[in-house]
Amino acid sequence: MKLSNLALLIEGISFLLIGGIPAVFNFMDMQGFPYPLPTSLFNAHWIVMVYGFFLTLIGNEILVALSNEWRGRPAPKVYIAVTGVSALIAVIMSELNLIPYSLYVLLLPIGTLIFYSRVYLSPSKLGLKPTTYNYLLFITLIITVFVISFQTVMDIPWVSLVFPSLTIFAIMSRDIGLVFGGKKINGEEMTLAYLSLLLGIVTYPTYASSLFLFLSWVFSLHGSGILRSKGRLYPRVSLSIAWTWLLLSSLFSLLSYDAFVHSIAVGFLFDTVFGVDAVLMDMLIGISGKRLSIRPSYLPIILLNIGLSMRIAYDLGISSSLFIASAPLQGIGILSFYLNVFRQVLPQLKSSV
Repeated sequence: MKLSNLALLIEGISFLLIGGIPAVFNFMDMQGFPYPLPTSLFNAHWIVMVYGFFLTLIGNEILVALSNEWRGRPAPKVYIAVTGVSALIAVIMSELNLIPYSLYVLLLPIGTLIFYSRVYLSPSKLGLKPTTYNYLLFITLIITVFVISFQTVMDIPWVSLVFPSLTIFAIMSRDIGLVFGGKKINGEEMTLAYLSLLLGIVTYPTYASSLFLFLSWVFSLHGSGILRSKGRLYPRVSLSIAWTWLLLSSLFSLLSYDAFVHSIAVGFLFDTVFGVDAVLMDMLIGISGKRLSIRPSYLPIILLNIGLSMRIAYDLGISSSLFIASAPLQGIGILSFYLNVFRQVLPQLKSSV
């Protein structure tokens, strides 16, 4: 196992910590926490999470896990280094209030991923032809370039959700079938859901946004076959909750900005990550070259969704002293998921060295 194969994954978890923990303090302070909290650290929360955490994890999927699967080896180290270093520079610049210059820097890691992803538009080493997943993943990176370009001149942070959300849909068009025991996914419907989600995010805050988000839920729920699945209970529960948040986002887009953003960014994205542990296992297998196994825990799902429900209730004007725990519960839920995974996986990775 090479350290370079772990670099982006480690960097991504680091971004999760430095972007997530200060956000917990900020939300608690906004709710009126009675004691002083450090609220001046890492104020560019959305950049750290989307273009730090999600970018490096997606970069790891493209440059390491998928590359091992498609080409039989990870991408050259220079691609991994450029992606990781430029993402770090962009995050540091954003914290120094150097926006939009930090966004210009982000075009470098995205461009690197686009350049390398061309290999996925050709047959694999084993002769496998590109699927919907390959094409949607490549298109998502192209779209992200336009999103970042618009963000350099417009204050539209919610549009950054396009990058991780569409990537999740691209991954779902393939890996959700693996989770449910090889079930065939309707690629055409997932593509329609993908396009509807894109339009739902970029047309916010309009009634059209709510309609497109609802259509995305309809197409993806049917195309993925989540409700008809007979696979393991854990991913069925987590993914059903994720798709419930996607449906609710169509309603929240009409009611509250914070509820809209976090129903997608936390509810949909993280519950999907929790449920599709096969994706994470593919990533780690790509790193170690060894079959790995984990025993999932329901605790992260419970903590995350109780905390998020409290946050949404607060956003909608409901008051309770218990809601001060909403942000900590979400943070602990996310961290407990990764702790549970790496607590079981690290010993297996060490044995593969």
